[in-house]
Amino acid sequence: MRVLIPFLIGAAMVWVIGIQACHKHEKVDESLVNIEITSPSEGQSFKVNDNILIRANITSTGILHGWAVQIRQKGDNQILFNQSVHDHKRSFNIDLSWKPNLTQSAELILEVFAQVEHDGKKVSKTITFQVHS
Repeated sequence: MRVLIPFLIGAAMVWVIGIQACHKHEKVDESLVNIEITSPSEGQSFKVNDNILIRANITSTGILHGWAVQIRQKGDNQILFNQSVHDHKRSFNIDLSWKPNLTQSAELILEVFAQVEHDGKKVSKTITFQVHS
């Protein structure tokens, strides 16, 4: 009995912490998630080693579960930059920078994701831009 009581107390504490860490929120209507990419702009051109500002605003009427930003090559989808944050908010302001170190010119895709649910459901917006060597 002496072993059982501390075990039950410990199990209850783990359960409470787990519930509080990331509990279920109301379902988010994907059509009400707005992603605005403010930098770079569609079709913008940069030189290799330019400092590219990545700015976006994500808003929703419901609680989102985070965001992600990905830059990849348009031709082969090779990921060149990837960053994400897990947080619970109705809005996010993303302000990052990236310096491409490509050896040749490339057309790139910037995709900004809003994590709608923990099960992996996401909403995203993309733009394309170029880097010239």
